[in-house]
Amino acid sequence: MAYERELQYALETARQAGELALRFFDRGIAPEEKEDASPVTEADRECETFLSGSLRQAFPDDGILGEEGARVPSRSGRRWIIDPIDGTKDFIRGNPFWSVQLALQIRDRVVLGVIYCPCLNEMLHAAAGSGCYLNNARVAASKVNALAKSILMVSGFNAAWDSWPAEAIQRLTRSCWTVRCYGGSYDVIMFARGKAEIWLSGRGMEWDYAPVQIIAAESGAHFRTKNGNDRIDEEHCVLYAPGIENEICGILGIPIGA
Repeated sequence: MAYERELQYALETARQAGELALRFFDRGIAPEEKEDASPVTEADRECETFLSGSLRQAFPDDGILGEEGARVPSRSGRRWIIDPIDGTKDFIRGNPFWSVQLALQIRDRVVLGVIYCPCLNEMLHAAAGSGCYLNNARVAASKVNALAKSILMVSGFNAAWDSWPAEAIQRLTRSCWTVRCYGGSYDVIMFARGKAEIWLSGRGMEWDYAPVQIIAAESGAHFRTKNGNDRIDEEHCVLYAPGIENEICGILGIPIGA
């Protein structure tokens, strides 16, 4: 298996970080506000400190990019991308749909991604050429091939209205079978299991999208931006099942095969 050592490390370390985060969860810890008005807690910082420290020991030549400020330049052409708690708003409110996210990027391609939900004990992972797995059982994107039978999930409607054409979002919500929103990372888990056909995100950073890129590819789905590429630094994206590509790209104005 490609990246076997790195994958085993990522799975074990994400679980350890999740156990650390659970010590803070549902304890009424007071959040702070970052410059972009998003919340951060002591749990976010502690988990990122643990993850970045562990990564520097295990892979000393690799770079690191973390949401809470971890920055290590790469000497190997590889970079680990950390989201210590994806879904801090859920974490603060005591909702279970938050996760620890880790990804390994080689040059401009993510080759390994992990999403671990400690409250639910659900671990989603994918590695290039090896498939996508939830708790070690292989999963795949939905085979639904009609938008009218598709479930749409949206990560932040307010951000989606800002990033995607408003009339397109309105048409999409009216065209799909129904709309369900669980929370960013858990939406991705549901998508990878084939339980929904679309995940639309209006605002996100590299640490939000890094594992999503490889999970989409290895589950047989598509990860796209408005320009039709699959870059993780465009600050928006959509995931969709392969059978609805023409319909959804037509509505959102995404060029196919860009």
